[in-house]
Amino acid sequence: MNQGLLILLAPPNLDETMVDLFLEQTALSGFTSSNVSAHGNSNSNLSLLEQVTGRQQKTQFMVYADFVELQRLIDILKTKFANKDLRYILISTTESQLI
Repeated sequence: MNQGLLILLAPPNLDETMVDLFLEQTALSGFTSSNVSAHGNSNSNLSLLEQVTGRQQKTQFMVYADFVELQRLIDILKTKFANKDLRYILISTTESQLI
């Protein structure tokens, strides 16, 4: 079975909505979330404070599951949250083990 890791950055105002969506996905065994600071050169979506401090608050979600299920989840995200400032990375994993 080909497993993958989805890393998703979302605006903090979508935090609870994302948690609810992920919990509805029966193919996912779980996920993690944390508050992070995003940094970059694009200032188009930044408030004045974010431009001055050089950081934007985001919620980062990490979801480990079957690669096909993660791709299905991305399709849902693209449909439900078009133009909502989400950024994701999907990585195929080579090994994962509970120690």
